[in-house]
Amino acid sequence: MSKPFVEDTVGHVVHFVERLDATGPAPQSLMLPEHLGVFGRLFFAVVNALATVGAGWAVYLLWTEETPGLWFNVLFTVVTAAIPLVLWIILLGSGVEAKSDVQREAEWEETRESARAWRGSVVARDIQLAEEGSVSSFDLTVALEDGSNVRGRWRPAKASSRLPLQPQVPGVGSDVLVWRVPGADSAPLIIQVIDPTIVQHRHS
Repeated sequence: MSKPFVEDTVGHVVHFVERLDATGPAPQSLMLPEHLGVFGRLFFAVVNALATVGAGWAVYLLWTEETPGLWFNVLFTVVTAAIPLVLWIILLGSGVEAKSDVQREAEWEETRESARAWRGSVVARDIQLAEEGSVSSFDLTVALEDGSNVRGRWRPAKASSRLPLQPQVPGVGSDVLVWRVPGADSAPLIIQVIDPTIVQHRHS
């Protein structure tokens, strides 16, 4: 009987490697994406504050000056207010994500010496694309030799590190190596898969 499928991908990451080696030690880091530092968040907050003040002033003028009518005022009030609101949501969301990633990295550091390697293969993938068509992230579902399934997510370390082509995403049937702590399905784990660009280079 197969073991339960793990739906939660928080801390379950995909790494590109040159070769699958189960004899070495577990990876030292989850290599999660970089986040804004203190100065970056401060700068973003200042920009958000200026945008909020500007939006407030625009709404004030909208309701104190002559306009085509109530519908116009309501419509543009909503549109104008949405701009700083979205910016604050992005800032707060990035802070929550950064805190979660720090906790996951710490958890992996504490448990990685107990991690063991399992061989498996990709049985499904889910690709997310950016507006210009590059791959912004993807999820891999992996079937392991012991009958269990795990799922992990690849995210670029930086926006500039996105995959330009969908064929660079590992396909169904690709061999993988999964590093995880036995019996700890919710703990961080690493799915290693051969970098398709390396494979393409070797066969070119």
